Amino acid sequence: MNSNKFSLGDLVFEIGCLLKKYEEGLAENNNNGKLLKTKQVLEQYPLLTQYGLEQAVREDKIPVIKRGKLNFYDSRDIETYIQNQKTSGSNCISEKIKYI
Repeated sequence: MNSNKFSLGDLVFEIGCLLKKYEEGLAENNNNGKLLKTKQVLEQYPLLTQYGLEQAVREDKIPVIKRGKLNFYDSRDIETYIQNQKTSGSNCISEKIKYI
């Protein structure tokens, strides 16, 4: 058994270093993606409606994590979905011409 004694300050410092390493590992694994509840998604991405979000989940366009009655969404998945919904201006014009 090691007879080295640590002061309380040394222990707190070591715990702080371990927590910092843990947080850095999480940041690397997560790539800045956050899990958001449905309400948070609707607040942060105002162009999405609750119906539209639920429909995208039903159509497997946005993955969801279910925990009991709560749904959690990865912010990266939401942003990818929004990027995929963009259309170029030329596509919109040609669609309008078809229906005139």
